[in-house]
Amino acid sequence: MTTSHAALEIIKLFQQAFLVGGAVRDVLLKKQVKDLDLAVENGPDFGAKVKKLAYRLKASVFPLDEERQVYRLTQRGTGLQLDISPFQGKDLHEDLMRRDFTINAMALPLTSAFKPVRNKQTGLFTLPAVKKADLIDPTGGWKDLKTGTIRLVNPKALTEDPLRLLRAFRFSAGLGFKIEPATLKLIKRHSALITRSAPERIHDELLLILNSPAAADRTKELYAAGLLTAIVPELEAQRTCAEVYYGKDGVLKHTFAVMERLDHLFENIGAYIPNWTKISEFFEEKNILKLAALLHDVAKPPCARMINGRLRFFGHEEHGALMSRRIMERLRFSRDHTKLLSATIGTHLRPGNLASNDLISDKAVFRFFRTIGEYTVPLLILSWADHSSYISLSQLRSIKGRMKEKPFSIPKGGLPQNGVKKTLRFLQVLNLLFKVYISKNIKLKTTRLIDGHDVIKTLKMSSGPDVGEILEKVSLRQFEGKIKTRRQALCYLKRLTVR
Repeated sequence: MTTSHAALEIIKLFQQAFLVGGAVRDVLLKKQVKDLDLAVENGPDFGAKVKKLAYRLKASVFPLDEERQVYRLTQRGTGLQLDISPFQGKDLHEDLMRRDFTINAMALPLTSAFKPVRNKQTGLFTLPAVKKADLIDPTGGWKDLKTGTIRLVNPKALTEDPLRLLRAFRFSAGLGFKIEPATLKLIKRHSALITRSAPERIHDELLLILNSPAAADRTKELYAAGLLTAIVPELEAQRTCAEVYYGKDGVLKHTFAVMERLDHLFENIGAYIPNWTKISEFFEEKNILKLAALLHDVAKPPCARMINGRLRFFGHEEHGALMSRRIMERLRFSRDHTKLLSATIGTHLRPGNLASNDLISDKAVFRFFRTIGEYTVPLLILSWADHSSYISLSQLRSIKGRMKEKPFSIPKGGLPQNGVKKTLRFLQVLNLLFKVYISKNIKLKTTRLIDGHDVIKTLKMSSGPDVGEILEKVSLRQFEGKIKTRRQALCYLKRLTVR
């Protein structure tokens, strides 16, 4: 059955149905939609009617929210997704008045002529144009859409569902709208309530906010509203830590600066990382990398110590890996994302340590890749944002061309403590690492062609440290391109003389 028949079948079963929520908002903004929300009159046979509708539409069905009787139907073949529920209240007006923001509190009556048109490439649907006379808009949502305003329908909305505290910023980030002052004031007043929401829901909203091209600005707004530290209280100590080094707001200022540089990098990847499309898979989850930037120095306050009159943060990367892991687990992030962040944060000083050496040999580069493994590119991305944050954006742009040059030699007196020269050297080394990773296809070349059993069998030797050293020699030659196949690796083994 096609989408053109869906509206007719819905009306046959429910007599009256209304398109509500995000789909109405998006069609007014001339956007395509992924799914449709429908509100219908309640009745004792509501559940049975939904199942009958699913059968007629040849759709799968499951309860999305059993308490509110929200069902999700997905039509096979077309991919049309319907979330259908009875009015939350005695009628449609009461339902709309219970919603979160005015831009989501509009409705359109469903007619038999309603026909979503599917884009085969994106899988999204274009809905028919809206006639203003058909729009049911009791809260002024259309006006707020035109002015780009996020406004609460009812002040009680935040206490009824505290996740709406975050949703305000998610809509602001996704639509580029401003949160209305009175609404923002209420959010600040109730920010502590966010901890009542399920961690999984907080996790989802946070990632949607971090998807914004201006994630740093949106995160600053979360902090100003009291939401960021309600969700991640470990960040609060950063504001007063190391102000003597970073200036007002201390480590927190630096954290936001790193996020700003990451936003800038993602908007201009090709300008800074040549041939980046060959490693584009690592840029697919930008929000996770932005979360790594947010948490990368989370352990600086507990690790801060004055040593010989200088503020130091020894061990903050390892301690940060543990703290970030606990935060990620608390917010119900996946095991893979948790491991990625903790591994990246735990090694985020490694590229800088490598860049501090005047001579960077192939062997040193190989060992760096071997040690970091699958997290190499995320680490390089985070390190790029971290080091570039120490100079202004105009300074960064002024050295953009020189970043791609061979790293300059470190003068006898060493690099300055800070400034453009030190940053340039570090970014040149990072560019070198990106270049080598891409050109030598490191993702494949760090996969060993042989293992310890091959060494023991071929050389008739006992297990021990010598086996590891031999494997390292084989891997280095593989990295250099001198060994390309398993057969070549075994031939190389046979030529070795074991001590």
